[in-house]
Amino acid sequence: MLNLNERGLQVLIKKSKSKTLEMFWNNYDFIIWEKNLNGFYNKDGMFRNNSWGTFRRIKVSSNGMWILPKKYVKHF
Repeated sequence: MLNLNERGLQVLIKKSKSKTLEMFWNNYDFIIWEKNLNGFYNKDGMFRNNSWGTFRRIKVSSNGMWILPKKYVKHF
């Protein structure tokens, strides 16, 4: 797991430019969207940029940090 503050997430968003992966804010939640055609049938599905995908919502912890899974550390 990777603990990031708001500035660290902004750096991550800039470094992770990809056609199949997009990261953005939804209020204080950090959303990671991955292009996936099964998103149409998935409860975590989201239609974005004219294609379906699945999203993962990462909420801020009580100490003001977002805990990112190791899967996304390679983009950092």
